[in-house]
Amino acid sequence: MLLSAVESSHLGRLDYASLSTQALMEILIEGIENRELICGSTEEPVDIEQWEGLEYVQEQPVDAAEKRFNVDWSYFNLVGTIDLRWLPPTAISLDVYDNKLSGSMDLTVLPLSVEWLILERNAFSGEIDLRHLPTKIQHLNVSYNQLSGSLELGKLPNSMQEFHLGANRFSGTVCLRHLPRSLQVLSVNENELSGPVDLTRLPVSIERLWLNKNYFEGKADFRQLPESIQELNISYTNISGEIAVGNRRTRFFVEHSKVQLIR
Repeated sequence: MLLSAVESSHLGRLDYASLSTQALMEILIEGIENRELICGSTEEPVDIEQWEGLEYVQEQPVDAAEKRFNVDWSYFNLVGTIDLRWLPPTAISLDVYDNKLSGSMDLTVLPLSVEWLILERNAFSGEIDLRHLPTKIQHLNVSYNQLSGSLELGKLPNSMQEFHLGANRFSGTVCLRHLPRSLQVLSVNENELSGPVDLTRLPVSIERLWLNKNYFEGKADFRQLPESIQELNISYTNISGEIAVGNRRTRFFVEHSKVQLIR
């Protein structure tokens, strides 16, 4: 049976380690109003091996006490809140793309096991702390929510490959000088970010960078763009400067900016 809100609110992180995967998952979805779509019943949830959207990893460690698994609840039309601090330590991924989940998003309490987290197209709000993400995380998508506050991108894990922050309400300046060397995709488009952008120390692995539809301004130096970059979008900004296209196969989007493409 799902624990009551009062009971779960008094559980601390010490209790987290002693709880079974079943108990943790039940607390995780406790705030979802229509959670029966996942667990069959709000009063008597079925065993998690029968839950919708939960898939166990085929190759498991021989000495594993609990099975590792992925969760895909995308397009479930879920309504309510989800408390990420109760995501079990055996969860590798969580995908809740395109639901109606709301509330705050605490990314500092995720288990170290998480490699893939998709929270895109919901109604999460408030600020997020990016300084204490799981060290194995590779793909993080929080786009199309109602998140706000500043973005600290200088302490992202070295494992990060794709990070999507677009279509929120983030503001302030961003530093692109200390991104993870493994980062391939970064999107901060459609926010309220401002100030200059330094593109002289992007990771050598970067392939796509979306800065469009922000209040970025000032002259940018495009002479040290990595050879790896395939797409750069700075449209609908006040960034200025010149890009020598040459033999590059990069797709540059500069409409409604002050940047000139030199052929």
